[in-house]
Amino acid sequence: MRAWCIVVPRERGEEIRRRLMDLGLLHEHLRIVREGERLLLPTKERVDLGFPTEQREFGTGFVAVRSYKDVVEVPDALRRSLPTSFDVIGDIAVLKIPEELQRYREQIGLSILRWNPKIRVAVQDRGVKGERRVRSIEVIAGERRTTTVHTEYGLHYRVDLAQAYFSPRLASERKRIADLVLEGEVVADPFAGVGPFAILIAKRRRPRLVHASDVNPVAVELLRANIGANRAARVATHEGDARRILRQIAPVDRIILDLPHTAFDYLPNAFAAIGARGVVHVYRILERADERAAADRIRGMAAQAGMEIRDLQLHTVRAYSPTQHHVAFDVTVVRASHRADPDRSPSASRTSPTKETPTTGRRSGRTVRRSEAPGHRSRHSARRR
Repeated sequence: MRAWCIVVPRERGEEIRRRLMDLGLLHEHLRIVREGERLLLPTKERVDLGFPTEQREFGTGFVAVRSYKDVVEVPDALRRSLPTSFDVIGDIAVLKIPEELQRYREQIGLSILRWNPKIRVAVQDRGVKGERRVRSIEVIAGERRTTTVHTEYGLHYRVDLAQAYFSPRLASERKRIADLVLEGEVVADPFAGVGPFAILIAKRRRPRLVHASDVNPVAVELLRANIGANRAARVATHEGDARRILRQIAPVDRIILDLPHTAFDYLPNAFAAIGARGVVHVYRILERADERAAADRIRGMAAQAGMEIRDLQLHTVRAYSPTQHHVAFDVTVVRASHRADPDRSPSASRTSPTKETPTTGRRSGRTVRRSEAPGHRSRHSARRR
C-alpha cells in the first residue's frame, strides 16, 4: 500500500512513533520500514514534524507482539540473558540488566516501550543504596524523567524513583498488614517512604492515628503530597531517625519495620515503643535455614525489653533470590508488668476495652508458625484474625 511517511533517525524512532500515535496520525496497519540508521514511519497523511517526508510502498498486516523480546534486537547468543520480568511503577518500567547486555540497554528499553504503549519511560535499576534506600537509576529510553503516579488498590502515589524508595512488589503485603489493623489502634510506620502502608491503613481501616515517618526529606515531601491527594486524614507525618520518632510517639499498638536488611537493628526501639500490648511486623531477607535463628533472636530481644511474646508467626512475602526470601515476622507482645490483663492495649482501652489485637493466639511464642503470602505458588492464606 502506498502511503506518506516521516523519515527519522533510528534513535528517535520510538519517540516520534509515540507522538504520531498520540496525534492519531500513525498508520498502525502498515509495517514500519528500517533502512540502515533511518526509520520510515507510515502516516495517514503528510505530517510536518521537522523531519523529511516521502511517499512509498509499505507492507500491510499486523504482527502481534507477545513480549518485548519479540521485537528487541540483540545477538542471538545473548537472548537468554534478557530480563524475563521487570517492575512497572506508574508508567515507568524498572529493569535490572546483566553486564553482558549493557551495550544494548537502549534497544531493550525501546523495545519495552514499543511492546506496551502505556509505558512511557524505561529505567535501569542498579540497586538500592544508603540509609535513605534510594535507587541508583538511569533512564535508558523514553521521556527523561523518574517521576510518575502509581495506582495501588485505588489509591494514587506520586513517586520519584531516583529520590525515594517504592516497590510495587509489596502491594499484597501492604494489604495483608492493613487488614490486620483494628479500629482505634495507633500505628507507627517509621520507614514510610511515600506512604503506601500508612495511607492504605488510614483509608481502608479505622485506626485512631497512623504515625508515618522517614529519614529521607524527599520521601516525606512526597508522603505529605500523597496524604493530601488521597485525603488520608488519620496520618501524622514526621521526618527523622526512626529511633527518635518511636520515642516521641510512644506508646503505640502496632509498628511496621519495613526495612528488611537492617530492621532488626530497630527492634529494641520498637519493643520499647509498644504499650501494654501490641504487634511488631519486622521484615528480613533470609535463607530458609536461618529462619529459626532469626526467630530466636527476636525472642531474646523481646525478653531484654521486658516483653513476653504471645504469638510469633513467620509469613513469606516473596522470593528475593534463588536461595533467599523476603519474610515478615508478626510478633505479638505483652509487657511483663501487664500480664494480668493481656488483651488490652493503650489505644484499645481508649476506644473499645473488649477489642483484642489481631494477632492474639493461644499458642506459645516458643513456636514459629508459618503463613505464606496469597498469590504465590505453593503458598497458604495467612490465618485471619
